[in-house]
This record gives sequence, structure tokens and C-alpha cells, in this order.
Amino acid sequence: MDFKILSTKIKNIFDSNKIPCLSVIITNKDKNIFEQYHGHTHLKKMTDFNENSIVRIASMTKPITSLCIFQLIEKNLISLETNLEDIDRRFADVKIIKIVDSNVQYIKPKSKIKIKHLLTHTSGYGYQFLNSEIKYLVDNQLLQDLKDDGGDFLDAPILFEPGTRWNYGIGIDLLGHVIEKLSNKKLNDYMKENLFDKIGMNNTTFHLEENNFENLAYVYDYLDNKLTLNKDISFYQEEKINRLFHAGGGGLFSNAQDYAKFMRIFLSEKNDILSQESINMMKTNQIGDLEVKRMPSVDQEFSASLDYDDNIEKKFGYGFMINNNKTLEGRPIGSIFWTGIFNSFFWIDFENKMGCAIFMQMLPYMNEVSLKAYNEIEKSIYENINNQNSK
Repeated sequence: MDFKILSTKIKNIFDSNKIPCLSVIITNKDKNIFEQYHGHTHLKKMTDFNENSIVRIASMTKPITSLCIFQLIEKNLISLETNLEDIDRRFADVKIIKIVDSNVQYIKPKSKIKIKHLLTHTSGYGYQFLNSEIKYLVDNQLLQDLKDDGGDFLDAPILFEPGTRWNYGIGIDLLGHVIEKLSNKKLNDYMKENLFDKIGMNNTTFHLEENNFENLAYVYDYLDNKLTLNKDISFYQEEKINRLFHAGGGGLFSNAQDYAKFMRIFLSEKNDILSQESINMMKTNQIGDLEVKRMPSVDQEFSASLDYDDNIEKKFGYGFMINNNKTLEGRPIGSIFWTGIFNSFFWIDFENKMGCAIFMQMLPYMNEVSLKAYNEIEKSIYENINNQNSK
């Protein structure tokens, strides 16, 4: 790649969109080959956003938790077929919810929720910002709000028979709970011992230490073509930074450099973290003929609808979305990817042997400027690759 041209294009993309901060990092299997940082961690204080800045990676926590589950599988502590209720009887009586004319009904499912269902988002669990039934329970204080500290939201009902549909939900949060039950350790302690310390992810944690608080990038709301500081207490008050509940589906703080190290696990031919057999399972289709479909938002201030392009078939492995077609921006077939609610994105491209992570810190998810910037950055990267390959 011509990194000088790419750097100029990314700078222009940042300058032409209202984004509080932006980092773009590209790695091969051995090292970072490109990184760039723009903007500020706090727009009023004008503190620079740089390689030391800490971000909330939100659902980009999910692939990390999924990897840790495979470590437990390799230790024969569980299997993909293990029933969730066999690990914790707390989940022995999970019901399917139906709401008819504001009347809540619960139906006993015919099949059990298995580890493989939680990994692939086919367990039946949903999210309060994407599923009206779960939002109804939260709005009526019948279920803990996901934004509050604590794990009572894990007691949510499911929306359909396990294994019959794909639906994005809290399944990976339940897997974080599974890791704690089987390891007898807090999720942060398990991850630190079995992953972070081993590959040098020194800035990734559920506990943001006081000396890193100044480096934390604030989250901004993009509404009416303006950026305003998000003042939600669960995101901003210092006493809420170190949460008691470690959410395996979205609770980690990290930075671009650390996430590049995580991506390299999947680009390497061999590593000390996970077997190649497990990696191959994680990055290949595990939902069969089930489809990943558009998911309308029921909370537009938090997230836009998840408008997956119907022209690009997508499948799901154990922890990653998979492209079954080349994207409009140029990413090849077979690439794996995932995102985070504060508009962070990553993908791993096995054809070009590279991974890319992009971090912004703004809401709502998939708002017009963040989505535009993400698509333009991806397009610029692959135009650059194609131009170099044609020479």
C-alpha cells in the first residue's frame, strides 16, 4: 500500500465529517503497518486523541469473550453442545416471551440453549434497543436496563426457539458469566491471565485505573448535525468507570494498538493462545442456512437500524460475522468482522493477510457521519491495495 496517499485520504475523511475522534490501525500477522489518529478525547478541553487514548470498545469485547470460551473448550471444561442450564441452574427456566395487546405471555421452549447458540446469536436472546419485547420489559421496570451496573439483565426471556433464527442479543454476556462460573475468577482476571498478559494487551481492561482516566475518550451524541457531550451517568461519572459487573458482551476499555494484537492471533499460522482448529471454527459459517437479516432499531437515539446490505450475504461463525460476498467497498469474500455501539469497527481480511480496526466514540450507532466515514475509509484502503496490485 501507498501509506502516504492513504494517510491523506483518511485525514480528508476526518476533516469532512463531524467526528470527535478517529483512529485507524492496520496490522499484518507480525506488526502494525499503518496507524493514524485524529481529533480530541474531549472537544472543550481540546485534549489530543492519540495512540495512548483509551476507548470503550463495547461489542468488540464479544470476539475476545468468544475466544476465551474456546480456551475452556480446549481444556474440556465445556463443549459446544453443553446446555447453559447445566452450568448454572439460574437459567433452567428460561421462557420465550410473547406480548399481545400489552399482555405479556411466556412459553416454555422445546429445546435447550447451548453454548454454540450463545456464540452464534441463535440462542433467542435479544437487545433492548433492537427488540420491542425486551424494551417493553425494561421500560416497565420488569428487567434491568443494560446500561445499569449489574447482571440482572441476564435473566431476560428469549424471543424464539433456540437454534431457529439469528438475532443479535446478550448471548455473549451470558458466556462471560459462564467463564466466571467455570474459572472461579472475575472475567477481567481470567482475560488478563489467559490473554491480555500473554500478548501484551496492557491497555485492555474492565477496570480503568485512575492514571488512565485522563486518557479516556468521551462519547459524543451526533444529533441535528451537531456533536454534544453524552452525559449518561453509566458512561461518564468517574464512580461508574469501574463497574462491578464485567459484561462479556460489551464492557472492555482498550485502544487501537491492543486490538491490533488481538487481530494478529487470527492472522498467525500458530500462536500460544488458541489452536488453529479452534480458530478455523470461529471464522467459518456456523449457522448453516440461517440468514443474517436487517434489524430495525427501537431506540433511534442509541442506535440506528442495523441495515445489513441484502446484496451481500452474511453468515456468522463463533464470534464473528462473515462476508460471503465481496463488499461494495472492496473487502474480499471470507473476511470476518464485528463492530461496537460507539461506532468502532474491525475486520480481518485473510486474502490480503491484514486486519483493520477503526475507533470513533459517538452515538447513535451507525449514525450517518460515522457510517459514511467507516465506508469511505474501507473503500480508500482497498482502492489503495488494488492500485498497488495493478502496478
